[in-house]
Amino acid sequence: MPGLYGPRQPLPLRVQPLPGESTGSFVNRLAHANGLGLADFLQRVGQGTGSSSDDAARVAKYPQCTEMYVNGPGLEYLAMLAGEPAAVLRRALPGLATRHLLPGNAEAVWKWPWQPSEGHLVRCCTRCAEVRGVREPAWWLMSDSWRVCARHRRWCDDSRTEPQDELSLKELPEVVTAHLERTRLHKQFGRSGAELFADAFQVAADWWRAMPMALRWVHRAWACGLEDRSSRAMPLVIYPEAARLAQLMAEFEQSDIRDTNARARWLGKAEALMEVWELDAQAGGAPLLGWLHHHRSPTATVPADTETQPATRTKQERLPLAPGHNRLVSPTGPLEARSCLT
Repeated sequence: MPGLYGPRQPLPLRVQPLPGESTGSFVNRLAHANGLGLADFLQRVGQGTGSSSDDAARVAKYPQCTEMYVNGPGLEYLAMLAGEPAAVLRRALPGLATRHLLPGNAEAVWKWPWQPSEGHLVRCCTRCAEVRGVREPAWWLMSDSWRVCARHRRWCDDSRTEPQDELSLKELPEVVTAHLERTRLHKQFGRSGAELFADAFQVAADWWRAMPMALRWVHRAWACGLEDRSSRAMPLVIYPEAARLAQLMAEFEQSDIRDTNARARWLGKAEALMEVWELDAQAGGAPLLGWLHHHRSPTATVPADTETQPATRTKQERLPLAPGHNRLVSPTGPLEARSCLT
């Protein structure tokens, strides 16, 4: 037992946290490495809810559904058991961010609710995990419900169905290319680039809802063994179109001319792309018009992140977005929150 003041030394065997890993996933791995049941391990971290054997068994059985949260003393207990400084754990595990810490400093407290307070538990790419010596399932805590591993050509998501392994993108190189294009847009324009991709993704999602049986989307779903109309397939199948549309949006944002003729020309380019993709431009025009409405006037305001991070300003082009866009977006959260479209 850890005693009144908590654990005094690390557990014999240590595990390295994976970047972006959920706290629950890391704790499960640390307990397993030391031959501990989850309930026994949690006794060393302090008092909390979910400490009964039934709850611990549920957590151990469904790591893809649950996340662990601690207060300040609980974090120190966990850091001691892991043999890592608390700052190292906080850099690696997003669930330990300040906004997620539980209140109270009198005693160590933890909670393990059935769902994360925010975000999604996404299965880690098994090959990425294996490179770091991890041989059991691990889970990222992500703002979105999916993630692309371009290195290993894998699509990872928060699927609750079996098998829960990531999906191979070997037959869909265009999805990997789209992810690299999204990454370049972010590197080039910073937060503005990320938000333009969020806008483009929302437009493409609207297209999918209106035209789920578009051949290119059906074929991509089948290539991964997914049902063509499933919500799990949606973000994967629309990724290439969203990335290309984001580039077109960036071109519009780089122009100082936003008059009626300029908007009409841009809309014509977007509709031409839809025709190439064999999508109904008339049925899919509404979200494009909605986007133009929020981006119809240029602005001289620099996004907050470029103001507060001068070191990155020399590497990223300044691409201020219109006031109509900025009034509606959140600087953090999933793609739908970072878009001016709902």
